[in-house]
Amino acid sequence: MAVMFAISAPQAEGWARSGNGYSLPSSPSPRTGRRPSVGSGGYSAPTGSYSRPAPYSAPQSGGDQAVSRSQSGSALQNYRAQQAPKPDPQPAPATAAQPSPGYGSQGYAPSYAPSYSQSYGSGGGFVQGALLGVLLQSLNQPGRDRYFYDHQDDPAYRQWRAQAEQQAQTDAGMRQRLVELDQKVAELQGQPRNPAAPPPADAAAQVQKKSGSVIWIVVFVGIALLVLLFVWRRRMAGHETAVPVPASLSGSAATRFRVGMTLPMDPSPFILAQASTKIRPPEGGAMASVAAVGVLEDGSMALNRLYLPNNQGFFQLHLGADGRPDECRWFSQLDEVTPASNEEWAAWLDPAQGMIGYPQFQTKDGRLYDRIWAPGESRIEPRSMTETIETLDAAGKRATSNHKVMAMLYAGPTGAASPAPQAEYILVAAIDAGDRAWVEIHAGIDIRPDTITLPATHL
Repeated sequence: MAVMFAISAPQAEGWARSGNGYSLPSSPSPRTGRRPSVGSGGYSAPTGSYSRPAPYSAPQSGGDQAVSRSQSGSALQNYRAQQAPKPDPQPAPATAAQPSPGYGSQGYAPSYAPSYSQSYGSGGGFVQGALLGVLLQSLNQPGRDRYFYDHQDDPAYRQWRAQAEQQAQTDAGMRQRLVELDQKVAELQGQPRNPAAPPPADAAAQVQKKSGSVIWIVVFVGIALLVLLFVWRRRMAGHETAVPVPASLSGSAATRFRVGMTLPMDPSPFILAQASTKIRPPEGGAMASVAAVGVLEDGSMALNRLYLPNNQGFFQLHLGADGRPDECRWFSQLDEVTPASNEEWAAWLDPAQGMIGYPQFQTKDGRLYDRIWAPGESRIEPRSMTETIETLDAAGKRATSNHKVMAMLYAGPTGAASPAPQAEYILVAAIDAGDRAWVEIHAGIDIRPDTITLPATHL
C-alpha cells in the first residue's frame, strides 16, 4: 500500500480524536524531530498526565468480535479505494464511424458501425452504411445510380464516401467501383434531385433480412452466455476455492510441524519475563499442545508459527539452512483493534505517518519500542506477507486458510538481569482476511530453540 496522499489538519485532528487510542510517540522522535498527531485503537498519546480515565473496554464475545472484524474489513476496503490512484480521463470517443467490410466476397461494401441499427435521414430519405454497400455492389441494376445521385448532398452519404475513399487507397476493387459510381452519377447531372426518394425495394429488403439475422444471432449468443454463467455460478457455489498449501507450512525434513503435536518446554523464561514484559506465559507449564500451524511468507523468507489452544499465543520460528530453528520467539496477544473508518485505518497504514512502519511504536503505557525490521530514521512500509494456517475441522480433517499480513517488529530492553530475557518485542500487524480485517498487537520474548523439543516427525 504505497499510495501517497496529502494529510490535512482536519484529518489529523480527526485521527487524534478517534478514541481508539494507539498513536505515534507523544514526544518528538530524536530521529524525525516532529510529532505527528494521529491515533487509533484505544491508545491516546500521553501529554504528561491523562486528563481522563482510559475508555472502558468490555470483554468481547465471539459474535462481538466477528461483527467488529466485519465492520473493520469494510472500512479497510473503503480506505484502499479512497487511496487508489485515480485513472487519467480518457478522451471522448470519435463520432465518426469506422469502416468495416460490407457484403460480398471482395469486401467492396464499406459500412458504418453499427451498420443496421443506426440510420441517417435527410428530408425523409434513408441512408444506411449497409444499404449503400449493397447498392454499390449492384450498381448496374436499375435505380442504384439514381439513389446515389438523389442523396449526394446527404451528410451521412458524405461521411460514408469519405470512409470508402480511405478504404480505396488499399483496395483496388473498391477503387474501381467508386470510379464506376462517379461515371454513372455524372451522366445524371442536370436532372432534378429528390432527397426524399426511398431506396430500391429489393436492396432495402436485403439489408433488413441481414440485419434481422444479426439481431437473432446476438440474442442467441446472449442467452447462451447467461446459461453458461448460471451453470458456472451453481458449480462455484458448491465448491470452495482450494487454498494453496506451501511446502514450508510443515517445516523442514529436519524439523516437522503438525497440528496436535506436543511441545515439551522449559517454563523458566516465561516466569523470569513476567515482571519486566507484557507477555502472558503459555498455560500448562512444561507441556503444550499445538492447535494450528502457520507459515508467514515474505518472498523467499518464511517464518513458521505454532499456535497454542484458546488463543494463548504462538511460537514463531525461523529455520536455518540445515532445516533446524535458529530463532524462536514466544508471542502472546497484547491487544486487538478493529478500525471502523478510513481515518482510523490511515492512522495505522498512511504512507507518511502510519503507526505500522514508523521508527518507534508506543504502547498504552507510554513505553517506546524501536523498529527492528529495517531500522531507520523515517517511516517505511510494513512488511507485506501472506500467512497460511492449517487446523483440524470437527471431523478431524485438515483445513487451511490464508490472509494478508502487513506487519512490523519493534523491540526494547527489558532491564531485567540475566538469565531473564533481555529484549521485549512488539509485533504490530494489520490482518486482511477478505471481508474481515483487524490489527493485532503481540508482545514477545526470545526463547532458546533448544529449550523446546521439536523432533523430526514424518507426517
